[in-house]
Amino acid sequence: MPDRSSSKLLRALLPLLAATGCDGCPSSKPYTPYTLGSATPSGSPPPLSGVAPGAADAGLEAGAPDAAAPPRFAVVPSVPAPAGGKQWPLEGGAVVAAPTGRTFETGLLLDADGDGARDLVVWARSPDGLRGELLLAPAARPQALRTLTALPGDLAAQGCTPRVALSQIGPSALAFDFAPQCGADRRAASAGATRWLAVIRLPGAAAGAGAPPELALELRLRTPPPEEALSAALEVADHDADGRDDLLVTLGLSGALRPFHAPAGAASELRAPLIFLDRPAGLSRDAAQPAETLRALAASLLRDARGKATAPAVAAAAQRLRRLNAVLCADAAGGGALAGRDAARAGEALVWTGAGPVRCGEPGLAAAIDNAEAVAASTRGAPLAAIAALDHGAEPRTKDADKLLAKLAPPAAATAVYRTAAAPQPAGPGAFGPLAFEASGALLVRTAQGVVRVDPATSAESATDIPPWPAAIHAGPAQLVAVERRCDAPTLLALFRSSPDAVGEMEVPLPLLRSQGPRARAASPERCAGTERLPFSPLAASEGGFDIAVGAALVSIDLRAAAPASSALSFPLTTPAPQGAARSPDGATLAVPAAGGLLVATAGGPARLWSGGDLAQATACAPANGGARVACVVGAAAVIFEAK
Repeated sequence: MPDRSSSKLLRALLPLLAATGCDGCPSSKPYTPYTLGSATPSGSPPPLSGVAPGAADAGLEAGAPDAAAPPRFAVVPSVPAPAGGKQWPLEGGAVVAAPTGRTFETGLLLDADGDGARDLVVWARSPDGLRGELLLAPAARPQALRTLTALPGDLAAQGCTPRVALSQIGPSALAFDFAPQCGADRRAASAGATRWLAVIRLPGAAAGAGAPPELALELRLRTPPPEEALSAALEVADHDADGRDDLLVTLGLSGALRPFHAPAGAASELRAPLIFLDRPAGLSRDAAQPAETLRALAASLLRDARGKATAPAVAAAAQRLRRLNAVLCADAAGGGALAGRDAARAGEALVWTGAGPVRCGEPGLAAAIDNAEAVAASTRGAPLAAIAALDHGAEPRTKDADKLLAKLAPPAAATAVYRTAAAPQPAGPGAFGPLAFEASGALLVRTAQGVVRVDPATSAESATDIPPWPAAIHAGPAQLVAVERRCDAPTLLALFRSSPDAVGEMEVPLPLLRSQGPRARAASPERCAGTERLPFSPLAASEGGFDIAVGAALVSIDLRAAAPASSALSFPLTTPAPQGAARSPDGATLAVPAAGGLLVATAGGPARLWSGGDLAQATACAPANGGARVACVVGAAAVIFEAK
């Protein structure tokens, strides 16, 4: 149970955390934070030691300084080992020799065991730098080296160059940082690289002279995708007013995955804290964080969603908050699977503590973010974008979200009015379907023998000389193959072949995170289902690329650039509607599976959510102009539906 005084302090500062930059993370700020950073999106690593300018004061409420606050502790960085790294002299003439097969790299001289003499705490590494131990050489017995902690063997990142830092971050706390620097040209190596942070607690006076330091906390930060950066700031302070120093770890996520755009300026980093309370048995994580901060950020999104001036920025902010949740929390919706002690490539969670992965216990967060994004889209007059936000499926919709969905797309009961004798030619998932309406209202059915027309007035079926349209979705020589959700990719992916005879498939990240898009609502957030091929509806294809719908989310894929890209589409679409697409002949109406039904929307008109009849088994639907009729493949026939 978190201490009440700590929770009260956090609640008081939550409005500050709700700001996108979250510079005012919960703390009484008596000490200067020790800041760590991952490789920036550009690939140039930040310093591994030192203090961020102004970090100690950022985000504090205006007012006079707290005179009762203890003086700040100035972070003490380690110093490089003497030349050669084989020996380290101590005060009084004693010399510490490096163990066989190890070289001293960096160390601190301080009274680490409370006996009044300055000891050596030093990092001793292997020749390749990928293995090593943090050692204590007591001043009283310099050759009686004691291992405080060793780098876990599974963290050695072959092909990467480690950078290390050792600092005293508080009166009784040291921080050791092991950071593999893999470079942009070593992506394969950096994908498995993990940053390792160890916090060492020095013995207090109650422990008695000669008591050794001990490992208080391990923290692992896996390397994020190259476009993102993950940072951590450490701060020692008495958060729960019990007279013992606690540890605050503020984790920050900056940059943005392809194809999302990274924000600039003060909003460039989104932060949330982990708090470790000092207890007699050791550090104990405050279970209120980071869930409390994530909830506050989601609430801030909802407030912005209701304002016309602030609503346009909510969609991008919602994606960033989903990413922060997935990166921090192993139980986040869509967070993926966990393997062993660390979050493996089968999962997204990038943060691990010595007690295991971080479980935030915030099951309604994804639904709250979806709802905020939907409200913002509704505020700015984009009903299809709002419906798409409510149809992510990572968590069940809230009652408020269901009410908004019913307002945006009122339910309509569908009735089958005609079932064809002509059998539509089967088409694979994602292909152009075998049905298309004409502007006259007649339905065309592509069969194995040719194209059959169904008269709109008499329902008479007759053969035509209309050439069958292709099922494959082509943009010039490129063919769209599938949309996938994969455990090793944080976004959904569109797969295409560059030419009919191309070997292998190319992929384009879509502007939808892995937790978005169709999914079984009963899926466990901590289990990734491997590779899933997701249903999608083709909307258009041209020499330049493809337009598709993944549920109600409309996406454009541009193949004209050297690096193919994707982006969200606005409704109505301006591209021509090919035969077999999920659009009407005039292109103004679309019919796509979404929100548990068939979403039929017309530009300038209403959107309705059709259900009933045989629609639950229907595929490859195509609407008529105006959306009064929709034809779908049901079994071995084409069925024309109308709705009341």
